[in-house]
Amino acid sequence: MTDKESLIKKTFEQYADAFQALEPGKIIPFIHFPAMLISPEKTVVMGNQIVAYLGFRKVMKDLKDRCFSRSIARSIKVKQLDETLAIVTGLVIRYKRCKPTEPETLLECFDLNYTMRKVNGAWKIVVGVLTETTHPTEDSTPPQTAPSLNESLYS
Repeated sequence: MTDKESLIKKTFEQYADAFQALEPGKIIPFIHFPAMLISPEKTVVMGNQIVAYLGFRKVMKDLKDRCFSRSIARSIKVKQLDETLAIVTGLVIRYKRCKPTEPETLLECFDLNYTMRKVNGAWKIVVGVLTETTHPTEDSTPPQTAPSLNESLYS
């Protein structure tokens, strides 16, 4: 992986870490507007920060209601198309824990395809495509302890 691709991957990792806080304001800086999110259910165009904030607030509330505890991104690959455009692909595994005394279990898995653009020196998401997968391509058993941010969750 080139230094530029490593920087793109690092930006994605920072976005993924920010998303886990389930606070929409933390992920807005990672998006370039207008942006688009495509899922099996629908396509959403986010014309500005307010629209994105409100949309992600709903998504994050739904995750909280479904007992989301954390997610792990695996098999992250970066393909830089030119100096200002790249594609990030991978697998996201989300876990849930409804009660502190319960073990984590699998909530959902999906493949991700993000198109990122370099804007004013920073890599930003412009298009996200999420496709559901019924099973991860790698072991989805939750680790016994939550990994630290320094561990490579994204390789």
